[in-house]
Amino acid sequence: MTPTTRSMAYADIARLELRTAPQPELRRSDVLLRVEACGICGSDVASYLHGHYVEPGQVLGHEISAVVERVGADVDGLDVGTRVAVRTAGSCGDCPYCAADKPYLCAGSRARTMGYGRPGGFADRVVVPDAVVGADVIPVPADVPPDELLWAEPLAVAVHAVRRGDVDPRTRLLVVGAGSVGLCVIAAARAAGTTDVVAVEPREERRRAAARLGARALSAEELAGAPADRFSVVVDTSGVVPAVTGALEHLEPGGTLTLLGLGDAGLPWPLGDVDVRASFAYTDDDFRLAVEHLVTGRARLRDLVSHRFDLPDTGTAIAASADDPTVIKAAVFPRSS
Repeated sequence: MTPTTRSMAYADIARLELRTAPQPELRRSDVLLRVEACGICGSDVASYLHGHYVEPGQVLGHEISAVVERVGADVDGLDVGTRVAVRTAGSCGDCPYCAADKPYLCAGSRARTMGYGRPGGFADRVVVPDAVVGADVIPVPADVPPDELLWAEPLAVAVHAVRRGDVDPRTRLLVVGAGSVGLCVIAAARAAGTTDVVAVEPREERRRAAARLGARALSAEELAGAPADRFSVVVDTSGVVPAVTGALEHLEPGGTLTLLGLGDAGLPWPLGDVDVRASFAYTDDDFRLAVEHLVTGRARLRDLVSHRFDLPDTGTAIAASADDPTVIKAAVFPRSS
């Protein structure tokens, strides 16, 4: 019998289709992975509900924990049965941006990234083409559970933002938004030794999650009522203009505003004596450090996976991430076929 793979393919706005197809042929440089878990990202919500970054037939999902099922003949240092973190972001490796260690700016990145140009993790199996062990797939100890490891990709995004903002133990940090990425920014900053961290977030459940990670969690009203609170760095993960402008009232002169969240509206300009930096995606080193944080326990995020879904319920999982105020982090856990 020919082995098959199930996946949830985008069909139209708010509609995914469960598809079963023969497993793809494995080339000598490829690795076949069995997906154990795939987290829901805000970009999955934008794709599913609004049609952003997606075409019919595309399989979304890029926050993957998996186990090695088959290994191409030319892939060394990787055993069947090993749990791995999956670096889903790809790049060409040849352009000036890649040469400058900025692969996230590569024009070929989308076509090479799982969940975008390549099939993603809302499936029971995925192929990593031309897999580089230690970069594309990073082996981890068996005692690092899937619901911890699925955080590697958003945590890498956060590590990059923390580095872009020069966050260190002396930083007084304000994180705007405590969704998945905001929580990861808190975790990455704490792992970097930062102790003075405040998160501003409208949802009560997410404020509680931020507090569990060591942040002082406030609503926007509470932050506005504390005019004496001043911060050296603000990291915005919301992309919401009123949230950013409200936070700027608390950024000290000469401080750093790092823009990580994606939004549809522009910020008012100029912003005054503020160092404005943008942060997008991550480098190979950011991803490795994120995995190291999870393996060593410097970051502990698994308990923040609040809602779990089977593969056929991926659409429900994405919609819940958008609409259910009790969701901190939703993830899909495919049952093996």
